[in-house]
Amino acid sequence: MFRPRFDLSEYQHPESANYYSQWNGCTDLSPSFFENSVSYFAEEKKLYIQVSPVYEFEAMFDLYEDLEYLIPEKYQREPTEQEVESWRGGLQTLREKFGRTFCVNPPDPLYPCDASEQRINAFSGTTIVVPLGEGILNFCYADFSSAFERCETAYRQLTQVADTPPAIHSAEEGVIHIFEQYEELFPALSEVFYSSIYTAAFPPQFARATEKALEYYQQHLSLLQAELLELLEFCLDKNFRPEVLGQLYPSERYSLWCRIKGLSSSHTRQETFQPDSYDPHGTTMPFGADLDKLDTSEEVILTPEQKAFCQEYSLPEYELQMHYKIPCFISSSYTCSNLRDMLYLEFSKILEAGLEFQKCKRCRRYFIVKGNYHGAYCDRIAEGEHRTCQQLAAQETYLEKLKDNDGKNPLSIYQKYYKRYFARVQAGSLKREKFKLWQYEAVRKRDDCLAGNLTLDELSEWLERSMPNRSPNNGVIF
Repeated sequence: MFRPRFDLSEYQHPESANYYSQWNGCTDLSPSFFENSVSYFAEEKKLYIQVSPVYEFEAMFDLYEDLEYLIPEKYQREPTEQEVESWRGGLQTLREKFGRTFCVNPPDPLYPCDASEQRINAFSGTTIVVPLGEGILNFCYADFSSAFERCETAYRQLTQVADTPPAIHSAEEGVIHIFEQYEELFPALSEVFYSSIYTAAFPPQFARATEKALEYYQQHLSLLQAELLELLEFCLDKNFRPEVLGQLYPSERYSLWCRIKGLSSSHTRQETFQPDSYDPHGTTMPFGADLDKLDTSEEVILTPEQKAFCQEYSLPEYELQMHYKIPCFISSSYTCSNLRDMLYLEFSKILEAGLEFQKCKRCRRYFIVKGNYHGAYCDRIAEGEHRTCQQLAAQETYLEKLKDNDGKNPLSIYQKYYKRYFARVQAGSLKREKFKLWQYEAVRKRDDCLAGNLTLDELSEWLERSMPNRSPNNGVIF
């Protein structure tokens, strides 16, 4: 083979080479492990991720038997109902962690009480429904650093175990070894994987538990977070450099970002196209149909021409009848084998769908602009809070308004009487129903005053006489 010789002492590496060097792999870890199937429903603007269950014991059972390997002890006996319920409860808790934003549909158990209920990864075999844009946001704002710190002790214990590479005689033995490594390592790093929906669905493959593998995975997640946040700002934030980027579409901004980085703007997506009757993408043919209105009970009688067609093409008549009764939908799915592919698949769909993102003025995190809402605050529940940024900001604005005009304003006057009359409700001297009627009218008067249709004195006078004083004997007012 011809190998030209050059003096490389003054060679300058392109920016793209420096960029890609950050993603150099690690011999002890590969980011690509599962091959998950992802479908995109354009009408719903949702991604459906079918998480592969291949590295769970029920998928390995036949392999163990074929190789005459000893079945692991914990899988040899039948689990008790209490154990199964405990497994289900633990998995349900993990799935509910993401339930406010994502929908996680678990597979049906093979049997009412079966060892297959015991999962290494709570998301194996599930279908995860991701509203477009939410998967990237969930990943970008996940606190991986804290999770790595909490998992460090358990992982370091694994690194201290003598690790002699196993002698592999066949590909099947290699699969068993990978499964056993996964079964050992996933629990040790489960907090890291469960920090975001995508790291749970796309865990990496650890060949060995080494310090280098852990450092590489931590760097890999950190680089991905920084890259995606930069893309959100550069491509999708209208307030970022509007004097330069304001006239460009998000896709054009992405092309420019890639040129600045010295990167290719193309991204390969492994797509599978097929027409079938099981996966409608919407309610309009040829992509889908309203299944509630689909009548498959009506008998189809073939015409002579149709029967002749079947005979000409050696097609069973029932096959043609089924095609007339049950429609075939155009569907497509993508195969993603690692976290980066999944993130870029979602990002490319965001560019295609034209989603808008905005940065919340309270938590400083991006959120998706929905409908005509262009408010300054997101509906995300803030860290350590029980209310959304919208709710907290509204309360803060309200409290600020109470300070206007040295506290003499419609809001503060209304608040004063509200507290006075609500105290009577709590004391039992005022019925709640009467208080609610008063509150409805009082809010109308307050808003009239805010609009300038009522003076402060008129509002105060109405509030004072709107509720009779309690009777001397402290009886309940009706």
